[in-house]
Amino acid sequence: MADELERTIDDLYALPLERFTPERDALAKELAADGDRAGAARVKALRKPVVAAWAVNALAREDPEGVRALIELGDSLRSAHRRAVSGGDVEPFRAATEERRRLVGELTRTSTAILERAGGAATATTDAIAGTLEASTVDEETGELVRAGRLTKPVKPPATFAGAGLRVLEGGPSRPAAPAVAPKPKPDAAKLRRELSAAETRERRAAAAVERERAAIQDLDRRRSEAKDRLRAVEAELRGVSLERKRLANALDKLPDR
Repeated sequence: MADELERTIDDLYALPLERFTPERDALAKELAADGDRAGAARVKALRKPVVAAWAVNALAREDPEGVRALIELGDSLRSAHRRAVSGGDVEPFRAATEERRRLVGELTRTSTAILERAGGAATATTDAIAGTLEASTVDEETGELVRAGRLTKPVKPPATFAGAGLRVLEGGPSRPAAPAVAPKPKPDAAKLRRELSAAETRERRAAAAVERERAAIQDLDRRRSEAKDRLRAVEAELRGVSLERKRLANALDKLPDR
């Protein structure tokens, strides 16, 4: 019974967005009528996904292999990051980061295409979709929600891996027993650490820039919506004035000549 309910909930999240709420409420009502109060309460509490989350959910169903590859890359990326900050080779981390960029871009394009086919406007949601996909490679819980296709809202990725609560691995490459005086870090390791620190700083700045631009887009969307409302109002006023002018002109034409 529990497995059947889970499958039914999966079906809810696979529905077109406008059907989610009525179908959810109908299912909750049906469960309550059957005496399953716990199931009814659980279904009733399900939140309708916002547009960007719905698009990512649809992506997980249309391209499960692509989503699986991204989430599995997240495992490699987190491991490579821990090794890098523990003094290991940073090249695997760089390679995994570049592969993530490629995969996120590819899957974002697929997700926005799905949204456009469904009649949605993809422009305002592209950043939220890309951010959620990126977050799925950093945070395991987000990754599982993306894989399951049950997101209700987009997720912002942390600015750096340090913000994701990742733990530095103890040890690293095997080393000889420490002499009485600890040796200085090897020049190449020190250089790599500096480069890694600089890369994380650039990443934080880029993330801040993304947030600024995202806020600017949202502000433009708001102002565009307000402008549309004003346009509809003045168009309605124009139609009313035009009708009044025509009425008065007709009335004047019907008057006898003086």
